[in-house]
Amino acid sequence: MTRTTFRTSAIRNWSRRFFLTAAGSIAIAAAAGLPVHAQDAEWQKVIEAGKKEGTLVLYTALVGQPSTKAIAEAFTKEYGIDVEILEARASEIRERVRVEQAAGRFAADVMFTSEGQTMLYDKEDKSVDPLPVTPNSQKINDRFKLKVPMASVMTIPYGIMVNTGLVKPEDEPKSWKDLADPKWQGKILSDDPRAIGAGYLWFFSTHDRIGEDYARKVAAQKLSFTRDQRESQRRTARGEYSIYMPVILTDFSDLKGLPVKFIIPEEGVPYVLYGNVLLKKAPHPNAAKLYLDFLQGPVVQKIYASLGYGPVLDGMTEGLPADVKAISEAKLYGTTDTTRQNEMLAKSKDIFK
Repeated sequence: MTRTTFRTSAIRNWSRRFFLTAAGSIAIAAAAGLPVHAQDAEWQKVIEAGKKEGTLVLYTALVGQPSTKAIAEAFTKEYGIDVEILEARASEIRERVRVEQAAGRFAADVMFTSEGQTMLYDKEDKSVDPLPVTPNSQKINDRFKLKVPMASVMTIPYGIMVNTGLVKPEDEPKSWKDLADPKWQGKILSDDPRAIGAGYLWFFSTHDRIGEDYARKVAAQKLSFTRDQRESQRRTARGEYSIYMPVILTDFSDLKGLPVKFIIPEEGVPYVLYGNVLLKKAPHPNAAKLYLDFLQGPVVQKIYASLGYGPVLDGMTEGLPADVKAISEAKLYGTTDTTRQNEMLAKSKDIFK
C-alpha cells in the first residue's frame, strides 16, 4: 500500500477544487536529440526505476500550505511512490542540507524553494545537481526557464489589502504609486522592508521601477512595520489600519466574510518564483526526476492556479472563478535579485529609518 508521510506542523484542510487533467504524453524530441518513440522509451525506463525506488524525500520551504499535501497525494496516486515531507523555514532547511551533506549524508531528493535561495544553494553551497530534461520541462513558459538549476513551478503574487470599513471605494489605492498620497499618512501597516521578506520584495520591485523618490515619499507616510504577515492581515481587518501591504494575494480566501478587499495594483504584482531543485546525490534519483516533471505538468499547475498562484504552464486558468483567475493571471511586476541583496537592504535601511 502506498502512503504519503508528513513530518510537519499541522496542515490546513484542503478546501479547493482538485483539478485533474490528462498530462501530455509526447516529449519534445529536440530536447534530447532522440526520436519521439525513443524518448518515450527512455522516459518509461525512468518511470519504472522510480517506482522501484518507491520513495521520494522532499524538503520544502513553503510552510503550512495545503497544496503540498494535495500534490504529494496526486503524485503517489500517479506513480505509487511514497512521499516523505519535511517543512521548515528556508534558512533552517539550508542549514540542514549543509550539515547533512558535510557529514556525507544525502537524505533528501528534492527541495521546494525560491529562485533566490537556489542561487545560494548553487553558487555558495554547491549542494544541488544540474536539472534533468523531462517531458514537461520543455513545455513551460519561456520566461520561467532559468539559468539557475531550479525547475520553476509557480509564482506567489503580492498586492494591497484595504479595510473596506475605513476606505471608501472611490478612495481605494489603484496602484503602488497611490500609497504615497498624503491622505494615507499614519494609516499604513507594512511588512518591514529593511529585512528579507515581503516588504523588501515590494521595496526592491518599486524602487527599480518607480524610483527612489517614490520610496522616500512612502517612507514619509509614517508606516508601521511588522514581520508577521498573517497577524497583520487580521489587525487590518479589525480596523487598526486602513491599508496593509504587500499582502499575499492568495490569502484572500482566508479572510472571506471580513471587511477587507485585496487589490491587484495597476502596475502589476511583485512576486516570488518557487520551484524544485535536485539535491546532490539524491538517494532516489529517478523518483526525483518524476517529481520534478510532475510539478510542471497540468495536474499540479491547475492545483496552483486554482489557489491563485501564477502557473508556469500556459492555459491553466480556464474555468476558474473570476476572483481567483484575476489573481492567477495578474501581470508580474518584479522580483528580487540575490546578487544585489546587500546593496538594496542598505538602501532600504537608509530610506526607512
